[in-house]
Amino acid sequence: MRVSDLIPWKPGHSSATPATSAASASGERDPIAALQNDINRAFDHFFLPLPLPFSGWPAGLLGSGSGIQVDVAENDKEVKVTAELPGLEQGDIDIRVSEGMLVLSGEKKADREVDEKGYLLRERTFGRIERTVPVPDGIDADQAQASFKSGVLTVTIPKTTEAQAAAKRIPVRSN
Repeated sequence: MRVSDLIPWKPGHSSATPATSAASASGERDPIAALQNDINRAFDHFFLPLPLPFSGWPAGLLGSGSGIQVDVAENDKEVKVTAELPGLEQGDIDIRVSEGMLVLSGEKKADREVDEKGYLLRERTFGRIERTVPVPDGIDADQAQASFKSGVLTVTIPKTTEAQAAAKRIPVRSN
């Protein structure tokens, strides 16, 4: 056997099965594989305009479609969570730490009425968002602090002294 015999796209290669390639060795197009390729292409184009965390899957199917973008940073002394909450006010935000989870939630309500030039416009909007972020053991939730400025929430949770003492640095050596 030669190495070139292992190349699946080689013309006339006999090991290519109709199920794995759209065209068989004889040059005929496999209708099942062609249909599968068309369906895959249709789904790829359908989800293309959506903001996707992973290619090919909408955020809602992955469970991360909460609408809150977060950054989590941890060092020896604290855990810092930064969340984007555009359009929310400080009073609309609820922050809880429970069973190893930091729960960020917010509720936005708006009511607008315009009455001018013979027409009446009434709009009401309502939205609730929530994001749960796992936090490590050894945090001091009683000393947690939160600040909110320009639509960005920053929650800083210090680690307990025991957790800080338990953190061990591992030196990196070159070989």
